[in-house]
Amino acid sequence: MNATSLTEPSHVKRTATIERKTKETDITATVNLDGTGAYDVKTGVGFLDHMLEQLARHSAVDITLRAKGDLHIDFHHTVEDSGIVLGQAVAKALGDRAGITRYGDVHLPMDETLTRAAIDVSGRPYLIWDVKFSRDKLGEMDTELFREWFQAFAQNAGITLHVANLYGENNHHIAEACFKALARALRIAVTVDPRQAGRVPSTKGTLSV
Repeated sequence: MNATSLTEPSHVKRTATIERKTKETDITATVNLDGTGAYDVKTGVGFLDHMLEQLARHSAVDITLRAKGDLHIDFHHTVEDSGIVLGQAVAKALGDRAGITRYGDVHLPMDETLTRAAIDVSGRPYLIWDVKFSRDKLGEMDTELFREWFQAFAQNAGITLHVANLYGENNHHIAEACFKALARALRIAVTVDPRQAGRVPSTKGTLSV
């Protein structure tokens, strides 16, 4: 599937598929930015699957992702490369980024936890990650890998992304709130703004990656 511009007919959905194969991983991801939050995710890393399902459901972006990686070594390559491929799929589906809202931010509560995410679909990738965990692992997944996923996603989607856990105690809630906050902010940022009238939301006239 090819990326579509927002200047094209509105019935054409913004979709993309990216395939990436290395000696460490073999990953395919398909996204539909105008979806309903449907997901079909299998990475071999159970907790990552759970988080990507949350990302799809709460962003309303349909995500299909298949990953095979060198899990016998550790989860690092599979987690990071999943972020790379999903980010590239989002960037491709956005096309020239004309007509989008561009910015999005949210405070996401989850029980005792509160996390903030802010996005600029800027074409200038950057991550600020202000999140700390008190445990080394969630399930079998190293908690340090969450930053690796967010870094890979932001870099390859071409977005400026700030994520801060303001407070929280339960590590599962902290991780899940990060993905849900990203999802809701992304949902706002990639939504078509009818007042843009198909223009790129920048005085430079481009938001190219």
